[in-house]
Amino acid sequence: MKFDGYRMQAQIAGTKVRLLTRTGLDWTEKFGGEIVAELAGLKCSDAIIDGEIVVLADSGVSSFSLLQQDLSANRTNRFIYYVFDLMHLDGKDLRREPLVERKQALQDLLGKQPKNAAVRFSDHFSEPGKIMLEHACRMGLEGVVSKRADAPYRSDRGPTWVKSKCTARQEFVIGGYLPSEKTGRGLRSLLVGYHEGGKLHYAGRVGTGFSAKGATDLKTKLDALQAKSSPFDAAVPKGKGLVWVKPELVGEVEFRSWTSDRIIRHASFQGLREDKPAEEVVQEKPKASTGKSTAGRGSAKPASVSAAQPAGSMTTTVKLSHPDKLLWPDEKISKQGLLDHYALVWPRMEQFVVNRPLSLVRAPDGVGGPRFFQKHASAGMSDKIGRMKDPNDGEEILFIRDFDGVAALVQYGVVEIHIWGCMTDKLEQPDQIIFDLDPDEGVDVKAVREAALDIRGKLDELSLSNFVKTSGGKGYHVLVPLKPSADWEAVKTFAHDFAKALEQGAPDRYTATLSKKARTGKIFVDYLRNGRGSTTVAPYSSRAKKGATVSMPVTWAEIEAGLAPNAFPIGDKTTLKQLAQADPWADFFKEGKVLGRG
Repeated sequence: MKFDGYRMQAQIAGTKVRLLTRTGLDWTEKFGGEIVAELAGLKCSDAIIDGEIVVLADSGVSSFSLLQQDLSANRTNRFIYYVFDLMHLDGKDLRREPLVERKQALQDLLGKQPKNAAVRFSDHFSEPGKIMLEHACRMGLEGVVSKRADAPYRSDRGPTWVKSKCTARQEFVIGGYLPSEKTGRGLRSLLVGYHEGGKLHYAGRVGTGFSAKGATDLKTKLDALQAKSSPFDAAVPKGKGLVWVKPELVGEVEFRSWTSDRIIRHASFQGLREDKPAEEVVQEKPKASTGKSTAGRGSAKPASVSAAQPAGSMTTTVKLSHPDKLLWPDEKISKQGLLDHYALVWPRMEQFVVNRPLSLVRAPDGVGGPRFFQKHASAGMSDKIGRMKDPNDGEEILFIRDFDGVAALVQYGVVEIHIWGCMTDKLEQPDQIIFDLDPDEGVDVKAVREAALDIRGKLDELSLSNFVKTSGGKGYHVLVPLKPSADWEAVKTFAHDFAKALEQGAPDRYTATLSKKARTGKIFVDYLRNGRGSTTVAPYSSRAKKGATVSMPVTWAEIEAGLAPNAFPIGDKTTLKQLAQADPWADFFKEGKVLGRG
């Protein structure tokens, strides 16, 4: 696990303990307290331990901003020292020993730890790096550090370990700032850069992430470093009241991505890095893959894992205007938040939306404002959204080719993506059947769940593979994958006959009739979505509903366990946990069969 704190080396000599930064600064007084006491109590004559000091947020994830706040307030009761390596013990140099043996010695030294210990062993996993990184990112962690299990100790970077981050994040040198125009706020933004070729290269502005007190304290430190001219190697965009400073302070910054001219986008300040000299700050670039894991859990072989692109790190050439605009105001889900959701689910969602006719639900002013159902292009629509002519009637059909297309939909204010049950190159042969369970007002969700399971049983009897997803609203969607062979009339006829059979078998529970009168107290088994040109909400699409929910593919076991139709809000812990599981629809189209006659 990659922690978000201060890397710290603990040197123990008898009962005397020192905590040193990676540059050799003695920070024992800063962190002191419980950490020092617990280290001093270890049963050894001397030891040198490597680890990281953090503060955990309520979510259990380390937070650098909370760490900074506690340091500023001289508060030490929340500091936790996660230790992950042991270089010396009782006069013996362990640095040439394999990593797994050093860690075992460290774990033995710590012994059985209480749950609330200030010094904690940082455990590890012998699993493929890509899988671990995906899990780490979905849990909201900063990333992972992958190390060779048989490697000796190295204090610097090398081929035996790789750092993989979930978000773009690194240190930058502060070269100036813009003061806030609001009284008492201190800072509007920082101007930051990194060293390259002996010069300080401008990397953009950082305008968020400051607390009121933090901004005031930082401004005080910067004002003590005021300079007469810019420290950057080239001209930078100016602003009212711009103040230059000597390039001595280093800040940790999280950001979305780099532009083509190496400017950071959507940057957020995390805190000052007092443990890193400004002259060492350079642009951090992604490492190329160094291989795949060769060791499973319990294997004797050394694990060598690769730096992999995290799920959710999809890039796009589409620029969002007003990315902070709230599409779901009550839930605080912005355009950028929606795009981040699609970036996370894209590896799973792609096969269901690319090169497939679409209909769109737009809410340009958010879901509380006017909504539009749109099937054709309109003025100003991005060329990332494809168009084609329907050979039957000449009407325009919209589709997307890649993730840029989804980003363009988000930019356009699309809050629901609806799909035809076919591909653009096989408009007359559907590749799926859908049964949308739409309960009347007052029908208990338990009854809807039982209906979905009833449909599964009947489809099983017909030897038709079937999958289920939450609607994001009141019902469930049961889908049957097909090999594209039968035409629309045959598929719709089958769906109608199936729904009618359900109605006839349990007329008090089901109806296959659309009218409100026929649906009173029942579940409408909507087969009409299987007609040519009819659409249904795409897997993983957001819904324009309260809660900012998602139509989420799930397993039948989860339905049996009582899963609610609106269980998965965008960005919620429940949703992230669901996406950390194996993809239940990975083989959806592989399971398809030709729809038989009779």
